[in-house]
Amino acid sequence: MESFQCDVVVIGAGLSGLSAAYHLTKKDRSLRVVVLEAKDRIGGRTLTRQLTAADGTRDFFDIGGEWVGRPQPHMHYLLQKFGVHTFNPVVPPEGNGDGLRSTDFSWQTRLDLHQAIWKLESLRMKVLSDGEKDSSLALECDSILLSTYVEKNLWTQEAKKMIDAACRCMFSLAPSEMSLLYFLMYVEAAGGMEIFLHPGEYTGGECRVKGGVQQLCHHLMQKIGKNFVYLKQPVSNIIQSIEGARIITENQMQLLCQRVIMAVPPHHAAAISYQPPMPLTKKGILQSVPLAFLVKFVITYDEAFWSHKNGKRQYGFQAILSKAGSPVGVVYDATSGRGNPALAGFVSSSVAADSDSKNRKSVILKLIERHLGPECYRLLEFNQMDWSQEAYNGGCFLKALMPGTTSYFNNEMREPFDRIHFAGTETATVWCGFMNGAIQSGFRAATEVLYHLRPLIVSSPHPESLCFEKDGSFRRKSKERDQPYSKWLLWGLGCLGLASAVYFLSKSARLNQSSNIAHPSTFVRNIHLVFESPH
Repeated sequence: MESFQCDVVVIGAGLSGLSAAYHLTKKDRSLRVVVLEAKDRIGGRTLTRQLTAADGTRDFFDIGGEWVGRPQPHMHYLLQKFGVHTFNPVVPPEGNGDGLRSTDFSWQTRLDLHQAIWKLESLRMKVLSDGEKDSSLALECDSILLSTYVEKNLWTQEAKKMIDAACRCMFSLAPSEMSLLYFLMYVEAAGGMEIFLHPGEYTGGECRVKGGVQQLCHHLMQKIGKNFVYLKQPVSNIIQSIEGARIITENQMQLLCQRVIMAVPPHHAAAISYQPPMPLTKKGILQSVPLAFLVKFVITYDEAFWSHKNGKRQYGFQAILSKAGSPVGVVYDATSGRGNPALAGFVSSSVAADSDSKNRKSVILKLIERHLGPECYRLLEFNQMDWSQEAYNGGCFLKALMPGTTSYFNNEMREPFDRIHFAGTETATVWCGFMNGAIQSGFRAATEVLYHLRPLIVSSPHPESLCFEKDGSFRRKSKERDQPYSKWLLWGLGCLGLASAVYFLSKSARLNQSSNIAHPSTFVRNIHLVFESPH
């Protein structure tokens, strides 16, 4: 059995674990930091593959985490640090086409959605703005399913289906599978309903990364030192004692260290054998995060046939994929930073449950054909990833807690267990569940370790209180400055909803006079998929 000593062992070589190791070595190069990864690759739930492209080359496409936005400061800190560029695939070049517009909804649906967003935003501010997640209102929200809230507070079926589609796209879960408090927590971590749901500028789904997201992990590994990252080393036992923490892997590697950072999916952290045993409350929380199963796909083409309408180039195609009237996934324009046409998206593993990849491909193309016609079969290359079958991953980008456990989620998930500190996007306080949350949690866990090992050099780690101005510069959030405007913002949103209702009512009336043909509801929406949260 190979055995050696170090100062810190980081378990997991995704964005979270590598960010933690990078922060430790950046603060003190004398720290001996080792990263253990169970898979044969780094990156966690980021995965970039090269596919056949229209220009005759092999271009880079993300089959894992993909979307980033300017309000995600920790993500942009690393992008700027390593000189990695982003691009906006939705905004057309000046004077060259139009952006695709969302399908028109009835004025009743628009009004219903406006009032629902207003109510949810108001409830979020009441429950979470002061951090009182253990209040009676928070506990009440934790006992209510989001689907129950939607049924009671929305009256149009089209609006209810839109909420259902948005949840399935963002979480891979139906509203009946998550508590209201869990949903509000994710909205809070993203900065509010407008930023969380809308794909416009300065939101979480604004940009994609040129060359793919996984390159960030390779940059981090180069800074840490490739020789200190060990692949194919799944951890089986952690024994804590006065002398330190002893880490034992399934491949007979043994390390003695002073501190451990756990940066793997919660259910895998719970499966490790601990001595002394992990407290039952903490283990129960880790085990209570159920899996969300998705298949992500990327399809390359010679031509972006989906982007031409009436002889004019249009940008930002996105559509909800439906089966038997229910949303099951999404497809969107994934043209690369080099301009090579592609479609990407994902569907629930339950829809493409066949273990045969050819059969899954057939199912996905049939769903796309309903929107784009038979041209979707004239492809260059089809690539897919069933994240539910990924070894040492066992699920896709986002997970949800069982109702009744969310109110304990934040504190218990982050609480250290003796010498073990917990990272991973589920433990983040900013953009939890997304790539930014993975990085922020890694910085936080690394700082906790530094408090014990190097207390004199501890400073705030590229803090969660940072956000971006529209010119791309950092600033610190100021609750004192932002709070006075919150009521005015809500009032403005309410007025906007009323004005929109009047406008669309009059528009609807004029349209009805000129045509009796009803447009089918396809639920095409500008929903940028933030396939985020690698560990």
